Amino acid sequence: MDSKLIIAIALMVSTVAGASVLGFPYVFAKVGFLTGVTTIVIVGIATTLMTLYIAELSLMEKKEHLLSGFAKRYFGQKGKLFTLLIETFGIYTAIIAYLIAIGLALSNIFGGSPLIMGTLFFVIAAFLILFKFKRFSKLDISVAIAKIFILLFFIIVFFSTAKTSNVSNFEISKVFAPFGIVLFSCLGYNVIPEMKKILGKQKEKLMTAIVGAMAIVMTIYILFSYVFIGNFGSQINEVAVVGLPVYTLLGNLFVLIAMAIPFIALTDAIKHIYVKDIGLDRRISWFLSAFIPFLIYVYVKLGFVTFLQISGTYAGGLLGILTMLIVLKARKKKVKTKFRVPGGNFPIYFAIAIFVIGIFYQTISIFF
Repeated sequence: MDSKLIIAIALMVSTVAGASVLGFPYVFAKVGFLTGVTTIVIVGIATTLMTLYIAELSLMEKKEHLLSGFAKRYFGQKGKLFTLLIETFGIYTAIIAYLIAIGLALSNIFGGSPLIMGTLFFVIAAFLILFKFKRFSKLDISVAIAKIFILLFFIIVFFSTAKTSNVSNFEISKVFAPFGIVLFSCLGYNVIPEMKKILGKQKEKLMTAIVGAMAIVMTIYILFSYVFIGNFGSQINEVAVVGLPVYTLLGNLFVLIAMAIPFIALTDAIKHIYVKDIGLDRRISWFLSAFIPFLIYVYVKLGFVTFLQISGTYAGGLLGILTMLIVLKARKKKVKTKFRVPGGNFPIYFAIAIFVIGIFYQTISIFF
């Protein structure tokens, strides 16, 4: 296999496979492991299509665009603002979920209540973001690699002791119950520009890289959920590795490794949106990006999984639908491209259907 292709696949795997997988065992234990696997496959296909279509769009353009750029090109300034609003909402809810998990992990390591420990972490992180502390950005690759290796460690260690009796449940009526968290965990379209740079002139291999990476990610998710449900049944923490009877310290450190740097990066990303796209003052932008999620964290008593479900359902689902509508409009213009997702428009309508059904189901289950 071509070395550039391997690097592109590895980049996407390390970017997509994130800390949200820690909520899978808790959710899947409730709906049935095989139900959760079915969700991973269905939603994984839809998000893979979403990523492929964004790659198709990116290869139509000479100038590099993010999703908000494509929305502006095909739906005008209102399309861009809508995209930024949805992306900001998704980032906010993810930040809150990460802060909940970080507070739990720090509480387990040092004692004290999760709320107090989460608040202490927030104060330090907010200070670093305010003063543009950039050293953490250099840790991104190391953190991503460490994250994957620790996930594989847990899979290998717990695999042989998993009980098949714990993982045989399937309820078709609950297939969309984990929709939000699975969708959140499969989003990785922002890494496409970097993958294009890695592949260079071999941009026709972008489809292979995306499909290969997403297949690996889904396999990791299924195996991780299998070993935890197989070993612990329904006795699983909302953040799977927190409170393990064995490897307790490693589990808590994994939460910090997987979430602390992304927490800072995501908060800084929102600040960047306020400054660059809306034109707000840097300090006002910092306050809005840091303190809105913190206040929600303090006063809104929802769990780690619930916030990820909300983020994935509404941010991921709406952005998925928007992507498909952009592609339909772009294809009508018949712009030449080196890469086109096969199957005509059928996969587009399939993905839209998955996103619409998932949003409807999760809305009913979360709020009613």
